[in-house]
Amino acid sequence: MRTTVKFFYKPKVKNPILIEGLPGMGHVGKLAAEHLVSELNAKRFAELRSPHFPHHIYIEGGGLVRMVRNDFYGAHVAGKDLIILVGDSQAVTPEGHYEIAEKILEVAGKLEVKEIFTLGGYATGKYSNEKPKVVAVFSHPELMEKYKSFGIAVEVNGGPIIGASGLLLGLGRLRGMDGVCLLGETHGMIVDHKSAQSVLEVLTKILGFSVDMSALETRAKETEKLISRVKKEMELRAMEERRGAEEEAWYIG
Repeated sequence: MRTTVKFFYKPKVKNPILIEGLPGMGHVGKLAAEHLVSELNAKRFAELRSPHFPHHIYIEGGGLVRMVRNDFYGAHVAGKDLIILVGDSQAVTPEGHYEIAEKILEVAGKLEVKEIFTLGGYATGKYSNEKPKVVAVFSHPELMEKYKSFGIAVEVNGGPIIGASGLLLGLGRLRGMDGVCLLGETHGMIVDHKSAQSVLEVLTKILGFSVDMSALETRAKETEKLISRVKKEMELRAMEERRGAEEEAWYIG
């Protein structure tokens, strides 16, 4: 088996924009892209399968199974054609990352994509109730000047962007495609709907349209409640352990 793309039909598009949101830190990019697919009623026109995906299958309703895959969706909004890439997984090997990224860019090239937006999470190791900041990196300096006024912070410290969000920009640049990566601040180990909302707000502002965010907002509030409950339980457990240690010291002394 090799990495392959199966088209169900070829969408009729003009100067389409590729938006990638695959699983990563906090599932930020995946959540944002899937929300966009849902709200825009995007249509699936192709799927990508690869032996570089994890070695498992997905069980769907009714006991049916399917292979791990990435899906291409098409949508038209605000006079723009969008190609939205979402999926179950990224590659599990460095070689696989490059192969899959090249295959994605082959599809983008066939559809004459000139601009790519990749979405992901920027891990901080901390959870905050504040609105997550969105950090951006660019394939070309002129893009930085074009988009830096849209409520984003430019990443100036350097460092790697692992996986599709980085490789699509780098390899896309070699193909003459402009690229912007939008990264939402996130803990990194928590599924982060709030960060996904921040990223999506910036993306839709740049592209000149809006979508209903209520579903993301609801899930973000549920996460906040869960984290608050866990914190209280941890504080109570720590208090009980301190009390137990003090009592033990009293009896021993």
